[in-house]
Parts: sequence; structure tokens; C-alpha cells
Amino acid sequence: MEEFEGGLARVTGSRVRPQWDTAAIRERLWDVVLASIALVVLSPFFLLAAILTRYKSPGPLIFRQKRLGKHGVPFDILKFRSMRIDAEKFLREHGDLYRRYVANNFKLDLWEDPRISPCGRFMRRSKLDELPQIWNVLRGEMTLVGPRPIVPPEIVSYGIYAKRLLSVRPGVTGYWQVTMGGEMGYPRRVVLDMFYVEHKTRTLDVFILLKTFPAICFHFWKNRKSAKGAAAK
Repeated sequence: MEEFEGGLARVTGSRVRPQWDTAAIRERLWDVVLASIALVVLSPFFLLAAILTRYKSPGPLIFRQKRLGKHGVPFDILKFRSMRIDAEKFLREHGDLYRRYVANNFKLDLWEDPRISPCGRFMRRSKLDELPQIWNVLRGEMTLVGPRPIVPPEIVSYGIYAKRLLSVRPGVTGYWQVTMGGEMGYPRRVVLDMFYVEHKTRTLDVFILLKTFPAICFHFWKNRKSAKGAAAK
């Protein structure tokens, strides 16, 4: 600061520079680079999933559903369609089915859901239907690793932890999926999601990514056993 006659002063010095969230920038670069690589490497599986989606099931290739993103901003999660076209309407028009859906943590048993096509069951077991979420990552709506995005009614299950959950972007894979195979319901899911949010590190993210493929294989094998049980009934 320079002082002039009459007590007037002029502020001098360096120009104020904008503050950048370097951690957020690094995370975004990490997501974009890995998602771009995954898009290329997994392209044959995209083609396989597209063929399975259209096999004896005319209609849109991609299924969109509203989920809650960071800060509670809704977005359309993308999946290869594994159900009949009017799946959402069908669910709400069948009260008993919808009540089972809500009671079972907003999902139905793979082998008891009448909305799923035969090829759709295979895609769900193998998680091929989740591949389009790489586009959600590239668009900045999701991250590779984080709590799974929830449908709006699910937020009540998080109680006082809802705001904390919505403080981060939802992920394609997460601690809940690789720890419990995505089968454990509330409130255990809340505990695992909050553990991740509170202990998020690059090391933990790499650990979760490395555990994702074995978790998918286990999920596929486990639901194969369920298929045998359903066929025996």
C-alpha cells in the first residue's frame, strides 16, 4: 500500500488469482481418462449388450431413469434396456409388485421380476446393462467410484446422512458393491456408503476398481444358483 498526501492511499501489489480446486480437477481427469479407456476396451461388450437388448425385445436400446446426483440434482442414469418398454408403468399399476419392490430396498428378485426379458436376466447377472454409465461419467454426472446413485424415494433411508451422501458424485461401482455384492440392504448400505465418503482416497478407489470384476463374477455365479432354484420350482 502506498500513502499519498492528505492521507489518501492506493492499494498496490499482485493481482488476485482465482482459486482452483486441484483435487476436484485431478479426480475429473482420472475419471475422463479411465472412462475413455474403458469405452474403447469394452466396445465389444457394448456390441454384445446391444444385440441382447434387441433380441426378441423391440424398443429403445437405452433405458433412462431419474437418480439423485451430487447436491441432490436429478439426472438420467443410462442402462441397456433389460425390461419391457413400459416397465415403470407396469410396476406402479401392480400394487402388490410395487410394495414388494419398496420392501426389498427398491428392487425385485431377478428371477421373480415379470418385467425382465430372458436376455435381460443374463445382462443383469453379468452387469452388461450397466455399461452405458460410462457415458454418465464422461458427462460429469457420475464418477467411476462412489456410492451408487439412488432413486429419489430412497433418500429417506439415509436419514441424517442424506446430505453427506449427496455431497459427492455417485459412482458406477462402490464400496457397497464390492463388499456385499450389492445385495445387502438398508441400514447396512448406509454404513458402507458413509464409510466410503468419510475415508475416500485414491488408494481406496483403486482397491474398489480392482475388486469390481471379482465381485461381478461372484454375482454372476450366485445368481446362476438362483436360476437353478427358480427352474426347480
